Amino acid sequence: MKTIWLASIILIAVIVIAGVGFIYITTTTPPAKKYKMALMVGGDETDLGFSYMAIQGAYNIRDTYDWDIDISRLVSFADQARVASDYAARGYDVVFAVGGQFIQTIYFQVPQQYNNTYFVQIPGLAAPAPPANVVALGPAFQIVGHYLAGVLSAEMTQTNAVAWVAGAWYPYISMEFWAFKAGVESVNPNVKVYARDAGTWGDASAGYLIAKTLIETKNVDIIVQVADLTGRGIFAACQAYGKKIIGTVADQAAIAPNVTLTSIMMDTPKFMEMVVQRIENGTWTAIGGTAVDMDLSYLAPFHQFENVVSQAVKDLLATTEEDIKAGDIVVPRTVTATPPADPT
Repeated sequence: MKTIWLASIILIAVIVIAGVGFIYITTTTPPAKKYKMALMVGGDETDLGFSYMAIQGAYNIRDTYDWDIDISRLVSFADQARVASDYAARGYDVVFAVGGQFIQTIYFQVPQQYNNTYFVQIPGLAAPAPPANVVALGPAFQIVGHYLAGVLSAEMTQTNAVAWVAGAWYPYISMEFWAFKAGVESVNPNVKVYARDAGTWGDASAGYLIAKTLIETKNVDIIVQVADLTGRGIFAACQAYGKKIIGTVADQAAIAPNVTLTSIMMDTPKFMEMVVQRIENGTWTAIGGTAVDMDLSYLAPFHQFENVVSQAVKDLLATTEEDIKAGDIVVPRTVTATPPADPT
């Protein structure tokens, strides 16, 4: 009897322990997935432009969503495919490439070899569509801001001559110039608008020479710079000659506060966060293989020119922005292979 009684106790104990173990196993919540994102940029924070805003977006993803991030700055053309492939091979969930120079790599080279990695190209092409594991920001992402800058420039110029300088002439760059020109002409078609392709994003001396020549030979008194580090030379020339400049992508007033009228902002973190949310909630297929048409632009504060820009001009800008949103003003999306000839 004692043997039977001990055996019964042992059996009951085993059942209880097993039951507890079963309950423990089935009620334990598995750890949340730790996502990893990589960012490739052609510059660094010092440009206060395209690279700077993308890096701020990466920090936002790290701090808001607790993702692991890794940033590759100053990625050269020759290293693009290697860097993107390395991230994918190391198991990064998503690779962001920010800059038009990455389009060939992200659209046509690396993603096809890594179907389990998402890729994001900022900005992309209107056509063709990217692969299914790639999403791009559509090329018209900043045309509203450039149109508004055109309206502002036409109101503020004292010489009826303004200029727009880019680091290179990509399709999205072309759209931005023609939007700017349309904004100028909506106010005063007699204002001459000059366009320049610097041919480089990283040569401040080239930017300085281009701006100097425009000021001295074309009587330009407002210049929009879309040239990253090359644009630093444009800022320097505007300071030297006392001419106004409009920055782009980030608020660039800190570079040259005495001559920076405003900046055409680009909310890159907003687009990056939208992509991250899609990955987390499993709705990537809604955007994968597309170029998302999203305008991220607006004008920065006038800072030291707050009292120089009249209330009438501020009201015109506000009304113009409302009319664009309502569809009463349609901002052109013109693409040309090269900048237009100088006005006569």
